[in-house]
Amino acid sequence: MSDTNEKIRAVVLTALMVLSVFAGTIAFTGTAAAAATGLANGSAANVPADTASVSQSVSFDVTVANDTSDTINVTYPVGTITGISDLSSSDSSNVTVSQTEVQDSYVRVDVTDTGVPDSGDNTVTVSMNVEHDLTGVDPQGPLTVNIDSETNTQSTTADFSVSGGRIIADGGSVYLGEEDVDLTALPGVDAGSAATFTGESGDADGSTASIGDGVQADITEANNFQQGGYDSPGGTGDTDRELFVIEPRVTDLTLYSGPDTDGADITDESIISGTNNLTVEADWNFDDAESVEVTVEDEDGLEVQSQLGSTPITIANSGGSVTLEGVEELDTGEYTVTVEGADDLDGASRSATFTIRDEAQSVSLDQSSVTQGDNVVATVTGTPGEYGLVRVEGGDLDDLDATDASAEDAFADTGDVVALVGTDDLAGDQDEDYVGAVVDLDDEAEAQVRIQTNALDTTTVDVEFVELDAPNTDDSTLQTGFNSSADDSAELTVEEQSINITSAPSVVRIGEEFTIEGTAAESDDVKAYARIDQNYVPLVDEDDDFSEDDVDSDGEFSVEIDSSSEISLPDSYRIAIVADPVDDDGTDYLTAANQDDEISSDVYSEFDTKATTTVRTVEGDLTAELSSTSIAADVGDEITLSGSALGQGDSVRVYLIGPRGNFLDASGGEGSLEQIDVDEEEFEEDYAAFDNRGQYTFIIVGQGRDGDYAFEPNGDGSGLIDSDLTPQQAVAIVNDEYTGAGVDDQIIELTVQAENPSLTIDDFTTDGQVAQGEVTISGTSNREDETTVFIEVLGEDNNVIASDEAEVNGSTGEWSTTIDMSDVETGTYTLRADDDEASASLEFELAETVSTPTEEPTPTEEPTEEPTDEPTEEPTEAPSTEEPTDEPTETSTSTPGFGVVVALVALVAAALVAVRRD
Repeated sequence: MSDTNEKIRAVVLTALMVLSVFAGTIAFTGTAAAAATGLANGSAANVPADTASVSQSVSFDVTVANDTSDTINVTYPVGTITGISDLSSSDSSNVTVSQTEVQDSYVRVDVTDTGVPDSGDNTVTVSMNVEHDLTGVDPQGPLTVNIDSETNTQSTTADFSVSGGRIIADGGSVYLGEEDVDLTALPGVDAGSAATFTGESGDADGSTASIGDGVQADITEANNFQQGGYDSPGGTGDTDRELFVIEPRVTDLTLYSGPDTDGADITDESIISGTNNLTVEADWNFDDAESVEVTVEDEDGLEVQSQLGSTPITIANSGGSVTLEGVEELDTGEYTVTVEGADDLDGASRSATFTIRDEAQSVSLDQSSVTQGDNVVATVTGTPGEYGLVRVEGGDLDDLDATDASAEDAFADTGDVVALVGTDDLAGDQDEDYVGAVVDLDDEAEAQVRIQTNALDTTTVDVEFVELDAPNTDDSTLQTGFNSSADDSAELTVEEQSINITSAPSVVRIGEEFTIEGTAAESDDVKAYARIDQNYVPLVDEDDDFSEDDVDSDGEFSVEIDSSSEISLPDSYRIAIVADPVDDDGTDYLTAANQDDEISSDVYSEFDTKATTTVRTVEGDLTAELSSTSIAADVGDEITLSGSALGQGDSVRVYLIGPRGNFLDASGGEGSLEQIDVDEEEFEEDYAAFDNRGQYTFIIVGQGRDGDYAFEPNGDGSGLIDSDLTPQQAVAIVNDEYTGAGVDDQIIELTVQAENPSLTIDDFTTDGQVAQGEVTISGTSNREDETTVFIEVLGEDNNVIASDEAEVNGSTGEWSTTIDMSDVETGTYTLRADDDEASASLEFELAETVSTPTEEPTPTEEPTEEPTDEPTEEPTEAPSTEEPTDEPTETSTSTPGFGVVVALVALVAAALVAVRRD
């Protein structure tokens, strides 16, 4: 039995050993089949549509068992795969990756664990760039890349889009107007989804913009994009903007004559007919988004670039250029070259012109007729790189010989001038005596020279141009140029200098300063003289400076003249304005030594440029008035002194003498005189010096026609003050100083009476009654102008029933206002008026109505019809009509029979009159 158990035990042990070996074999085989135990985090970048060569970054995470390998398939739905590059893993020590196969739609990558002992499974990130040919692939997405294990069921995916335009990285820039750009690299922006951006800087600050699809975003004004920085929907909101919008601009455009940029710069210039090539160079700020396209239009606005090369004509990179060929086939005229964005950004553009001209040699003047002394610019055109000669005949020079020295007078050594020369200094004989300027035509085939006409006669001068045969300035070349016929010429008319008076008064008040204005083209200075007897006397202004002026660059002048100097006697004067007054002997009357010299009529006739006008001088006038003839004393009230001072200078003198004989200033302090400025011939000053009752006297003094006062006070303004003067003495002293023989000062005396403050109310009642309604209240006051009068209607308890305000009219001493008492109950009231210094009151009865007495016709007409010798006054003693009007309301309330009594009384009276007549 035991043997049997041992046999059974041996069999079982053997079976277990066999099974364990088999199980180990199965386990080993299973590990090899499951090399990639995990795939995750697939990622693929977006790619642009319809692009022949695109490199797309792709990555994924793979977990590999120790000492195993697997093949990973990366499969695409669109385009053609042309290869992979930059294949790597994040852990090159334990795991290696290698490319095994590249097909049109997929790539295979081997991933191998190197079998480091006890390392276990390894997870690494595999990265690579997949190269695509996306020619003909339209924008679409999102699309899915399938990433799976060839030996296992592990897989992951990566989404990407085929974008219609540029792909913008986080913090990148786009251009306003750009469309179909891919913004999915920005936080919070997804393909196929709308997104809103917040403006944080520039013009965009504080605004929002939106897009409909993150992979095909339109950066347009229609979507409210503006120039500036934006935060994307998933941005952090810090100072780092995720997107910048830039205004696209073509920053520079240059045109060159010839096949490259080494030629002459002819931007907005001209080339001669027959020029073969023209090169266009441009710079723009949206180089990373678009190229630019070149168009050429003729004067009719028709595009001609198809005649100049294959179209469209583009420049690929900013700073680059393109050469237009066949320019010689274009007609003469002006052409406009425009460079603009080639696609979405065609609103960014820049234009320049060039002109094709017929003749190779020409001369033109910026002015054809000038005043002698004006500068004229001559522009000549010829062959690029050559020299030219601009010349005028020696006979057209103003008393100058045709020498190098006179050439320097006729032409300015500026700009394109390389030499100034006259024929008298050249070896050999010339057909004509000329002076000329040699100019460098340079690459632009154009040059300019300034002609100085003060060296030319006042006549019509031919300005001639000759292109020299050789690019040098030796004597033989210049002699040939002077002897050659002109290639082109232009006429220049030089006119004599002139002076014109454009503005001058015909009548001037003596003492005023007046102005004479005019033009004196090409003159430097002008000076004013007055003819007195047979001489011309220099005039001065009010500062005693000579009446002269520098002529402005536009030829205008303005001379100030004081009429109280040499022309202070009332009369008509001939005023002469002389430009650059120099006589035949060379005496300059603007220099300090000769400036104040009188000149005779003979010397005056030697002046080349002069003009005259007639001015009549008349006596000036002084007026003055006070705003009131009375004023309240000792309350600070003011009176205004005003007037006009015609021909009295810039100010008038004012003396104020108080009722105690003292001299006062405007505020009441001690003083002697005050100067009041005259502005536009008027003056005005407020005085508040009335502290005492009595009469105040104002004495106003103008300086008269001689421009001076008869009396000059001390430096502190004093000089007439004396103690213990009566007002009459003080007034007499002032008048004595400014009157008398030979004195023409004008003087005015005004008085004002200072009184205690007073206020009155005009009786506005009818026999003490006033009807309910609007009532006009008025009165008088000696207070200053615009003093406020407070009006109150007081009841029996002095409570205020109604109130209003009025203002004093200082010139009339009156005040007035209207109070509405429609809603005030009938009764007895007091009207009180108060101006804080004086008051008045009036009691009245307020009634519903007040009847105004009306006069009945008196029976005086009937007696006058009867012949009588007795006085006509007697019939007027008949019963008066006033009795019933005294109490008008009694007639309506009389008792029956009262009328009969009245009638009887009237009858008895009539009988008595009749008896008396008998």
